Amino acid sequence: MSKEYVMFPNYAGRSGDELDAALMAELESAGIVVQDIGFALQGEVETTIIGTLHGWSFHRAWYYWMCEGPGIPLDKATELHTKYGTQVRVGGHGGCPSPLEIYKGLGTGHYHVDSPIGLKALADTIKSVVEEAR
Repeated sequence: MSKEYVMFPNYAGRSGDELDAALMAELESAGIVVQDIGFALQGEVETTIIGTLHGWSFHRAWYYWMCEGPGIPLDKATELHTKYGTQVRVGGHGGCPSPLEIYKGLGTGHYHVDSPIGLKALADTIKSVVEEAR
């Protein structure tokens, strides 16, 4: 995996229909279900758009998505970290430590995702965990 990648745009302080359309496109491109909750969330990015996927929620911050859910097993989280650890940041940590360092072997349920490639990789990982459990 190349260390160079395209980051999400910085949408801090932005709001409106154009922003909502851009966020919908980011989520849809990753295969994440888009939901318009009908009111703007207060925060760095004021939008009515969130994502959901198998119990995970996706909320947009200034240049990344905050992703929280029931967790990813250590083996899958480690695989994701090995390939995308600087784009899919465990615990939102800027130093990009491994899932084992942050969660001590427990399921990893919090990420900040900086790129479209990383968001799709996280979504694909979540889907694979659910599919394997079936």
